[in-house]
Amino acid sequence: MFSYVRAQITMTTGPPNAQRTGQIPALWSAPSKNLLRPLLPYEDPPTEAELANHTPRSNSVDWIDDHLKSTCISPTDPSDEQIVALVKQRGYDDALIPLWDMFNHANGRYTNTRQTSVRDAEGVRVYASKEIRAGDEVFASYDRCADCEFVNLVWGTPEIFRDFGFVEPYPHRYHLEERIWFEIVEVDEKDGDKGNDGDGSGFRVLWDDGITWPDVDNYGNPDREGIEFLEREVTKFESALARMSEVPEEERGMVSQYISTVIFDYKLAIAAAERDLELEEEDEDSSDDDEEEDEVEEDEDEVEEGDYVDDDEYHEEEEEDDDEENENESGRDEL
Repeated sequence: MFSYVRAQITMTTGPPNAQRTGQIPALWSAPSKNLLRPLLPYEDPPTEAELANHTPRSNSVDWIDDHLKSTCISPTDPSDEQIVALVKQRGYDDALIPLWDMFNHANGRYTNTRQTSVRDAEGVRVYASKEIRAGDEVFASYDRCADCEFVNLVWGTPEIFRDFGFVEPYPHRYHLEERIWFEIVEVDEKDGDKGNDGDGSGFRVLWDDGITWPDVDNYGNPDREGIEFLEREVTKFESALARMSEVPEEERGMVSQYISTVIFDYKLAIAAAERDLELEEEDEDSSDDDEEEDEVEEDEDEVEEGDYVDDDEYHEEEEEDDDEENENESGRDEL
């Protein structure tokens, strides 16, 4: 398969360096891979032996070395790696579509196209989803396309960086193992939206509330443990950022941009989650206060009602005493 693809690329794109090599993390240097392994999503966690030997592997950056070089590509020919990278970056699974597969990715307000399935009997068709003026760049969505199915729910900014080697423009999406799912979108202050809690950040954090994305598992807002998890993640990414001098200069800019972006986004999420949690606690306190006030009012009503009953009993007893005294006086008069 790959030899066929290589021949086609050579025939259709001219020089073999038409696209810069080494664009995806799987082709980066050992220092960059070492830094990124704990920072990128992976399917198979490191084995106990790898952890014990301090040589953990991750299919986020090691998939070419571990799975392809021993089976279907040359372990020493860089052009084979480039072929694999091109298929990964530009292909729709196993389909390469001339011209369309060279369009760049964007979501949100930048998206300006929609497409039919690449497996459509009539071939893929691309339509403008909004007005595209002369000179505007035409974008495709790599995770919200006709063939993406549920990819957009479990695939976000880290996965885009892992598989394509760039940090996507906003909106950014994160699907974390600790049952935390959120998206960060840009807001337009001209429309009166000043972001979360009017903080003027220019961004809004959206949680999977079951309304915005009804098909998501609905993790809801993070609780205190979720916030603490995000804080630990920020510390981990900040520690990695402090080690950027280990990364070769030609890769440092992209690695640094990814790490800095995640730190920024996680801090936005933490601040939003803290505010949401405070509001929930205030609502709970207010509800508890209302319940206590209701209980006090009920107790006062019971006391007042009890006092009234006791007063009646007192008057009844007083009347009985008066009757007895009158009977005694009547008896004395008869004597």
